[in-house]
Amino acid sequence: MDYSLNQLQAFVATVEEGSFKAAAIKLNKSSQVVARFISMMEDSCNVLLFERRVRQLHLTEEGKKLYRHAKRMMLESEKLNAQLASFDRLLPNTFTVAIDSYLSSEAVTQCYLEVLKEFPNIDLVVKSGDTTQVIEWMKSGEVEVALVFSALIQFEDVQEMVAFNFSTAEVASSKVVTSGAVLTQEEQSDMTQIVPKFIYDFGHEKRYVLSDRTIICTGFDEVLAMLQAGAGWARVPSFKVRSFLDAGVLNEFYAEGSTPVSWHAMLYYPNEDQLSLAADVFIERVMRLKEVIE
Repeated sequence: MDYSLNQLQAFVATVEEGSFKAAAIKLNKSSQVVARFISMMEDSCNVLLFERRVRQLHLTEEGKKLYRHAKRMMLESEKLNAQLASFDRLLPNTFTVAIDSYLSSEAVTQCYLEVLKEFPNIDLVVKSGDTTQVIEWMKSGEVEVALVFSALIQFEDVQEMVAFNFSTAEVASSKVVTSGAVLTQEEQSDMTQIVPKFIYDFGHEKRYVLSDRTIICTGFDEVLAMLQAGAGWARVPSFKVRSFLDAGVLNEFYAEGSTPVSWHAMLYYPNEDQLSLAADVFIERVMRLKEVIE
């Protein structure tokens, strides 16, 4: 038994259109070609699909049974063709992603490296900056997707979703505070607070800035360097300083009457319809981080 997709297509079209001529018009083929496809299929399968009468075709019982299956196969074929066309249309050549330096980690790195595994020939561009800079890259279209320390505001013409939640810790050098120390609000406010610039950029200083003296900083590397140097304290993502806490380089402290503060990371992108397959892979991997980052 041997048949082709063209033969099935000719058979289904003939059943639905009622004649070889009408089927030929639908398929943009000659009626002789359509008739030959069906005859070849009948010979190959040793079955009569149509009774040929003068200017009339009558579907046989065998033809009726075959039509149901053939129609289903044609529908699946159309879906497959549409999917393949979609792959061809969206197969990315480049993928540019921006990572907030306050969120960079080995786990996040693995998310965009997964894109390279899926698309080995892609040109991957990874940009890193402070929260405000990453958001500007997103809004200007310089990057396709941005992973950002949530600025707690919405932006026009930008889609967003919560990537993962994480706990924060108030930390300072082990030379400044002891581990687990409970400070009064006055003691904490007397210490210099190292504050991310985006806190001021987006108007959150009233509820975030707790000290009388501050140092404004953009990149997380400098925040970390100043913390280690004993320049002050900062509220930071716990997962970013866990190794420093474990090593005793930094210590976590608490303020009297304070409650634990959690924050969240956001994924920003322009429009779901414009996302490439590479962006889909990255976003899907980042969403899994809810299971590994706390």
